[in-house]
Amino acid sequence: MDLKTLEKEKVILKGHFLLTSGLHSDVYFEKFRILENPKILGDLVLEVIKKLNRKNFDYVIGPVVGGIVVAYEFARILKCKAAYLEKRDDKLGLFRGTPINSNDRILLVDDVLTTGKSINLMMDAVKQFNGNIQSIAVLIDRSDNIKFEYPLFSGMKVEAKTFFPETCPLCLKNEPLIRPGGKR
Repeated sequence: MDLKTLEKEKVILKGHFLLTSGLHSDVYFEKFRILENPKILGDLVLEVIKKLNRKNFDYVIGPVVGGIVVAYEFARILKCKAAYLEKRDDKLGLFRGTPINSNDRILLVDDVLTTGKSINLMMDAVKQFNGNIQSIAVLIDRSDNIKFEYPLFSGMKVEAKTFFPETCPLCLKNEPLIRPGGKR
């Protein structure tokens, strides 16, 4: 997968964006352009799976909403089960009776990694009922080389600057701030 393809498919947008984390960026990754395109999603998942070096998993776990499609695609290719972490009463967990036990090997997945907050929340939730996380996988890693206690694999690593609002050079230039995405 290359950047030109992602730009052509409007996965990568340029401008002045307010990210879910509260940070600003000159680049935004519209994950739903990935999720609506099986070819792009499949190619990114396969890139990650190549890097996993034939590790075996019993479950792939992703967050609701966008992570459902990502987790399902990983599980389909890896020939294991998928499970989905949901938020209820400000608590993240598996609320549908998914029969995961302490011996099940887990791959945590997400779409785009920026600050690591979502991954950390997922790790905390999984540790409460299992703890047998083997690896973490993301489609696109736009982070500043975040380290987790488990190995991280990505479909592609992309440099994308983030800024605190108070020091954002785009704000200083009075560039219009765009708030894309679904979380409001």
